[in-house]
Amino acid sequence: MNILVVSNMYPSDKDKLYGTFVRNFVEGLSELDFDGSLSLVVIRGKRRSKLAKIAAYVKFYSDLTSRLLFRRYDLVYIHTITFPILPVLFASIFRRLPLVFNVHGDDVLPATRLKKMLKRLAAGILPEARMVVAPSDYFKDVVLREFPELSGDRLFVSPSGGVNDRFFVKKKSGFSCTRLVRLGYVSRIDEGKGWDTFLRAVSILTKRGVECSGVMAGRGAQTAALHEMIDRLGIGDRVTYLGGVEQHALPDLYSSFDLLVFPTGREAESLGLVGIEAMAAGTPVIAGNVGGPASYIAEGENGYLFSPGDSDELVERIESYIRLTPSEKSAMSDAAKATASGYRSGIVHLQMYEKLKSLIPPSE
Repeated sequence: MNILVVSNMYPSDKDKLYGTFVRNFVEGLSELDFDGSLSLVVIRGKRRSKLAKIAAYVKFYSDLTSRLLFRRYDLVYIHTITFPILPVLFASIFRRLPLVFNVHGDDVLPATRLKKMLKRLAAGILPEARMVVAPSDYFKDVVLREFPELSGDRLFVSPSGGVNDRFFVKKKSGFSCTRLVRLGYVSRIDEGKGWDTFLRAVSILTKRGVECSGVMAGRGAQTAALHEMIDRLGIGDRVTYLGGVEQHALPDLYSSFDLLVFPTGREAESLGLVGIEAMAAGTPVIAGNVGGPASYIAEGENGYLFSPGDSDELVERIESYIRLTPSEKSAMSDAAKATASGYRSGIVHLQMYEKLKSLIPPSE
């Protein structure tokens, strides 16, 4: 297969966490298609100034327009339907493109005026795509709701590259009733992600005399507010903030937690891959009852769900876990691993590869 992969997010040497799901997709497909060719038009890493960002997009749009107009591909696989859409619409005036779109949360449920405008532009060309990829069954329904003109048989569910085998590690410690409970948070430090709900829960547990600690990993626009809240709640001795953590270090980090808290309140949380990664390491997940996480967490079996933003309810779920016997905690850990096994990247990549092959007519 000769495929052009397009994304305005891709890791760079300086920004190794930026768009890792796109890189994982590219690497997984490359391993399967030895006779094929994968070409990239991407923006590598974030830009720190508006001028640098503008320059990056000018080059991105120029390269993409040239590729679409003057080269032929079996498929053009586009991650996100917002920022890459302008060159796609322009090129489609002159030739029919073999398009595949991979939609993500903010594409379909945009929060900014610019993304809302780009979403409206994309709506006209989505029905012409050979396939539209959604990260979960939950988000497939959201896509059909937001784009009623899109045929359901054009939608394919694929969970963002799945979970690499390296995440399936052994738990670092056993299960007991007495030791300190280690709570983890691995996500963006942004509005709607629930980092503040997590901190309030740690504060409540501390006041109740529960021996617990919180470890937080991730970057975002509200990092300064996070530090301010830690100081205000007086839990600096309970919470460790690691900043951004590279992918290779995540398996050991997940396995060190007793529970991963994924307190998102965003409907646009199309899958919530971090929850599945934590489960691969045998760590149960407590997540906001919304979006993708609500589709893979079985209450009381591999984790718990709570009302987003409700720190008291989150504390209740944490205490429910604490009250379990060691054998019950071990069983929940095993159930978490079993859930994650269905998302192994080898399975996900092979399914995607076979599906993409089926989209190419024999004559091509």
